[in-house]
Amino acid sequence: MPPIVTDVWNALLVHPLISLLVLAYDFVPDFGLAVVIVTIAIRLALIPLFRQQLRSSRAMQELAPALNDIKKKYEKDRVRLQQEQMKLYQERGISPLAGCLPMVVFFPVLFAMYAAFQQVGGLGGVPALTVHELRDHVLFAFVPTPPALADDQALDLTAHWLPWIGNLAHPDYFFFTAFGGPEVIGILPIVSALLQLVASIMALPRNPPQTNDPTQRTMQSMTYYLPLITLVFFRQLSAGVFLYYITTTVFQMVQQYFVTGWGQLPRWLPFLEQIPTPADREMRRRERAAIAEAEADMEAVAEPSARAAEGGRRRGRRRKR
Repeated sequence: MPPIVTDVWNALLVHPLISLLVLAYDFVPDFGLAVVIVTIAIRLALIPLFRQQLRSSRAMQELAPALNDIKKKYEKDRVRLQQEQMKLYQERGISPLAGCLPMVVFFPVLFAMYAAFQQVGGLGGVPALTVHELRDHVLFAFVPTPPALADDQALDLTAHWLPWIGNLAHPDYFFFTAFGGPEVIGILPIVSALLQLVASIMALPRNPPQTNDPTQRTMQSMTYYLPLITLVFFRQLSAGVFLYYITTTVFQMVQQYFVTGWGQLPRWLPFLEQIPTPADREMRRRERAAIAEAEADMEAVAEPSARAAEGGRRRGRRRKR
């Protein structure tokens, strides 16, 4: 990466993130807890954005049958197809790009977290930043450096409540597997993949529409493949990055519980059917409101017809007289 790009990247994301981590570390002298605190703070700040993403994603899933009908009807006319799709989005008040914006925020923060551990922990041939370097070149002026450390020392990146991890900047090695060599998989990557799977299942609609669209089927199958891809190809990331990912995934699951409910998770854990969520109660409220509105519309349509019929009967009686 060109030096100017690196400088901008550090100034905009990496160094502010390091400042937040060191500030949290000043309150809780445990870098693992500092990662959790900063992650929760970031997710709290982004609640409106991710709530909109969840609602937009669920709305797009509910629109799938109508979109499939439009595709079949206008499959030979791409211009008309796009026009009808946009018309449907406008009628339902949905923006197809609303679900992408949170990812534009999530991935830069994820990469910045990795870069932060790379600089603070000294990975990839980069020497770890000392307290002196942090104070003079990285931290905001109001962020204190740990008083127990000398200027030439690096930060203690220990998570004392994760006893098998000595340094959060290093990968989480725990047990060995043999696939042609000494491959390693740690507890945090496994937990991260499992939570990603649960969150993905919760994101699926509880009653998915029946569709033969291969794109929809591929997306649903990726629900189960992506956690495995994460486990296999990203298992050697810093333990601190996985701690960030686990925390943000748990936060996402809690948010999904309140906004969209259990999704398809009760298919795997049937007892969840007996535990209603705030999203279920909101859905029932909207259904009752929709039924009441439909009944009111039917009454409004029926009333003029009833008046016309009554008028016809009166005119008939007058003729008989």
